[in-house]
Amino acid sequence: MRLAAAAGGAARYFADNAGMENEAILNLQAAVMSACRHCFHCHSSATSCEIILLRFEDRLEIDLSFPGKESPEGKQKPILPGVDEVHCEFFEDSARLRLIKFLGNGSHTD
Repeated sequence: MRLAAAAGGAARYFADNAGMENEAILNLQAAVMSACRHCFHCHSSATSCEIILLRFEDRLEIDLSFPGKESPEGKQKPILPGVDEVHCEFFEDSARLRLIKFLGNGSHTD
């Protein structure tokens, strides 16, 4: 759980640095911590995981990559208030969960 707290703290720092409002920052931090706990529950592998935080001009992205075979419940996309998009990718021996928070008005247009 220390890793989830560290990832949440890093997300909080990135969001604060991007100028997000305090409530949105706290919601993003909670979403990142929930996503980590979700991944820990779905992947019982003792090998390391990878968490990457990226800041772009228009968004923050948090990628959680976990090795190991996922359990059937691991195929469900978690519902995470505090982020604008959640993307899941499942591979033969790992999974990736990407959280996206758009900066500014919180909406995204293609």
